[in-house]
Amino acid sequence: MSPHPTSQASDSEPGQLLKELEQRQDDVLKQLDDLDAKLREVLRECGATADEEIDQELL
Repeated sequence: MSPHPTSQASDSEPGQLLKELEQRQDDVLKQLDDLDAKLREVLRECGATADEEIDQELL
């Protein structure tokens, strides 16, 4: 038995699983954009800014 049940539609329609995964990906990307906007707002209120470049020394 699969740990992630799938709907009957995904079994009977070609490409349905791919469409579902793409929709989930779009939803997650939107959530990340929303979180990024909230973070930038909090940083702005604190008088800080988000650096766009990653400091290589920290990696």
